[in-house]
Amino acid sequence: MARAGTERKIRGVEQEYPVTAKASFSPSLLVNAAIQGLKRRRFSREIAWDLQMEVSQELHESKISSSFGENGSRIYNDMGHLEIATPSYNTPFDAVAYDKAADLYAFLAAREASIALKKSVTVHKNNVANFFTSGDRSVRKGQERRIRTNTYATHGNIITTRAACKEWRMVERALIPWVVTRILFTGSGDVVSGELVGAEGVKFVISPRAMFVVQPSSLSTTAMRGILNTRDQPHAAKHYWRLHDIHYEALRSEYALFLRDISHALVIRAFESGFLADAPELEDPVGAFKHLAQDTQDCTWRICLKNGERTDAVAILRYYVEAIERLREAAGEDWSSWDDLGLNALDALVNDLDARHLERYVDGLDWVTKLALLVNYDPKGPAEGMSICNQFALLDESTLSYLPDEHIGPTSASECLYNPSESLAFARARLPAVDWAALPERVVHAAAHAPEQTRDYFKTELLKRYGTRVRAASWSTILLDRAKIALDEPFMLCKEEIGAAMEQSTTLEELLAAAHELYPRNVSL
Repeated sequence: MARAGTERKIRGVEQEYPVTAKASFSPSLLVNAAIQGLKRRRFSREIAWDLQMEVSQELHESKISSSFGENGSRIYNDMGHLEIATPSYNTPFDAVAYDKAADLYAFLAAREASIALKKSVTVHKNNVANFFTSGDRSVRKGQERRIRTNTYATHGNIITTRAACKEWRMVERALIPWVVTRILFTGSGDVVSGELVGAEGVKFVISPRAMFVVQPSSLSTTAMRGILNTRDQPHAAKHYWRLHDIHYEALRSEYALFLRDISHALVIRAFESGFLADAPELEDPVGAFKHLAQDTQDCTWRICLKNGERTDAVAILRYYVEAIERLREAAGEDWSSWDDLGLNALDALVNDLDARHLERYVDGLDWVTKLALLVNYDPKGPAEGMSICNQFALLDESTLSYLPDEHIGPTSASECLYNPSESLAFARARLPAVDWAALPERVVHAAAHAPEQTRDYFKTELLKRYGTRVRAASWSTILLDRAKIALDEPFMLCKEEIGAAMEQSTTLEELLAAAHELYPRNVSL
């Protein structure tokens, strides 16, 4: 299959969903009940996780019980959160479809947990939990309770080349300014404890994740977080490097999901091709990240550069647009229609951000939409502000809006402040070249099938047909009772390569023989 431009970049997202109930259940019990519910509904199956490819993470991974979604996602309990890692895809349209499929899984999991536990169980899609605490014991009765904020993650992943990441200082130079400034359109927006910014009550910020960063780069994703993550787990052949981006955020808008995916893929292509070697260096990346995240009122978005100059975040975003334009000129035929669409959309957005036309992005950018809701509802205190943001993040029956009526089951009036119809209407208006009318059908497909273009097609179809003979699996391996398959090339054994054999084979041995013929080095019989 001929692939051009960003269609050659394989990517995926890991989303942590908090599962809660008013009853006094432990978070892990709730998550486990949710996962069991997905298994009962046959949306997932339990398969042992192959630890051989989890370099440096073996101990952590050995404590996790994983299940595989029918679409190739990995579903598990990660420290009391329901984590759903999408299968690998290679287009921004599938980035939206598989994100919405993950939300669907999360909602149905919570509904099944409610049935099993006989208590109302809810699930949200956000990155922070705010709660009241009385603080230390010296706090007197009647004094105002303190607000604390915990954070959990949305991680993005994209496979690039190991050669491009050989000198990490060059990775930092090229990508730190991008990760810092892209929050103007990828920020999920939320309220966080005023203690994080030296204020009372709560503070609305563009990016809640930015408030928990302490250094430019880190290996850890939970403590001493960096802007970039140095984890070396390619989940593929050793000449690849998987950039593990711990500063994706929990988004709901189709427009924002689409633009985040395609713009990041384009930036990584520009990075690989050497077009970001002269990226502007920030004087204080961590401070700039936090300061920018808090600037929701004046929107000056000022940033100091290492050379002493002062600029704004939009000027840095424009640098990346111009780098992608240079990439397009050099790419020739190695440029796809998705790339054109993404570059044009990013350029138009940057122009609007430059003019501070934020009012044009209600229902399109999550943080702008949440800010508009806060202004409209005018909360009278921290608790009301926290509630408004939580109601936007709530996954309720409206999550099922993509499904045909016969698949929905019992529904009730939506309590969620996220409006899927208005969000989709925004995407249609801003990205008219995308066939948004086909999205519902693609989401339904994405809930039951892996992307046809990637290696996950073979893995998921094999599991469906011959799951009882699979001993363990991971992103890049399948261990069978009498064979081992190394899926170390991201697009190997896609539907175009192995689909006919998959349908025609009557036994596992016939299928493995066909795979071995295509990849004798990777399929050990």
